Amino acid sequence: MRFVTATLVLLILALCLPAEAAKRKRVRAWQPPPVKDCTRINGRWGYYGNPWCTPAEQDAWDRATSRPVR
Repeated sequence: MRFVTATLVLLILALCLPAEAAKRKRVRAWQPPPVKDCTRINGRWGYYGNPWCTPAEQDAWDRATSRPVR
C-alpha cells in the first residue's frame, strides 16, 4: 500500500511541477513596451513639435520624463 501511495504522489508531483514552472516563465517573460523617444524639437522661430510622434506617444513620453511633483 505504501508503494502505491508513494508512486501516486511522485506521479502527481511530476505532472504538476513542469506546468507551474511554465506559468511562472510566461509571467516573467512579459515586459511592457518601451516608451518611444518623443523629444520635442525647437527651431529658430519657436516650437516645432515632433512630427514623428502621435499625440498619445508624445503624452506618454512627457509623463515618463517629467519630474515628480513634491
